[in-house]
Amino acid sequence: MTPAVTAETVREWLKAVPDPEIPHISVVDMGMIGEVWIEGEEVRVELIPTFAGCPAVSLLRSHIESLLREKGLNPRVEINYNRPWRVENVTEAGWAALRRAGFALPKHLHADPAEMLADVSCPRCESQMVSLVSPFGPTACRAIFRCHSCGEAFELFKPPL
Repeated sequence: MTPAVTAETVREWLKAVPDPEIPHISVVDMGMIGEVWIEGEEVRVELIPTFAGCPAVSLLRSHIESLLREKGLNPRVEINYNRPWRVENVTEAGWAALRRAGFALPKHLHADPAEMLADVSCPRCESQMVSLVSPFGPTACRAIFRCHSCGEAFELFKPPL
């Protein structure tokens, strides 16, 4: 490992690792990378899953480790279930990538999930004439809606509450 490798350098490299469930966004822009420590030849990366039951955690760990090994580093990915993922960790680039991928985003966070699911606009035409098809999408972090204006189905990216 060269002395020029910093935590910031590692974060930049990790922008090449996509979220396996939403490949339009990197794990960095999704806010899933916590602390990065460089200790001698070892690089430790804190991975914060969006949900405790996220099925992609082992795949994320593998992708992160592979990328860092390719850079000549000795990686150790630490999954942190004690530090909750927060929507505030999503970068501006991350929000833009989610929008480009066709996701609706929560307008407001509510303690009551029903309130959050009631305040949704179509990401394609911005209409609020939408209905909830299912509060559970292909993963726990998504809900499925249908827009009555443009007729499109879309997913809402739900933060954990």
